[in-house]
Amino acid sequence: VPQECLILTMKANQKYFPLLDAAGKLTNKFLVVSNISPADASAVTGGNERVVRPRLADAKFFFDQDRKKTLEARVPGLSKVVYHNKLGTQGERMERVCSIACAIALALADGGWQPYAKDSAQFVELVGQAARLAKTDLLTDMVGEFPELQGIMGGYYARHDGLDVLVADAIEDHYKPRFAGDELPRSDVGVVVALADKLETLVGMFGIGNLPTGDKDPFALR
Repeated sequence: VPQECLILTMKANQKYFPLLDAAGKLTNKFLVVSNISPADASAVTGGNERVVRPRLADAKFFFDQDRKKTLEARVPGLSKVVYHNKLGTQGERMERVCSIACAIALALADGGWQPYAKDSAQFVELVGQAARLAKTDLLTDMVGEFPELQGIMGGYYARHDGLDVLVADAIEDHYKPRFAGDELPRSDVGVVVALADKLETLVGMFGIGNLPTGDKDPFALR
């Protein structure tokens, strides 16, 4: 199970502090803060260990269930999820993002720029596939339980499906940068999909009059 799932399970559900090693990898230890000071702490320790086990088992269950269905098989389900009552479904949004992403990729390819692909056609194909699948992890059990994992889980499931690593990385990276100083997508495929996703959001939201104000920006348009 990806460590992001286990960390979020411990932090969100149990308020535990997961412990990482020097390389940033999750260990089998965690910290618990208690407002009691028993003479024998073993009961407190054992109790918390028993409580966390089913939470971790739930995360494993979600991960195993999600991998039984490919991201491509989830695409039709996007048409059943409302994105915005004035902007249609996630399926319609996906089609708009695909059109924008492919237009950007074609413009770059026509200029001879495809450093992460064998040729221009492959570059455009990779961008189109990543844009098509970028939102499919919204339909998974794991992201349904932990929305913070959107994109991250899409990357894991794309790798499990055997998709090109550039597509998997782009699916994971297309939300970046999420805030000032955040990392950028790792490849040009990811950059193009991220640009398309953000451009669609800006044009769509401004188009229906959802402009940010001095004290409110619910759609993070800034």
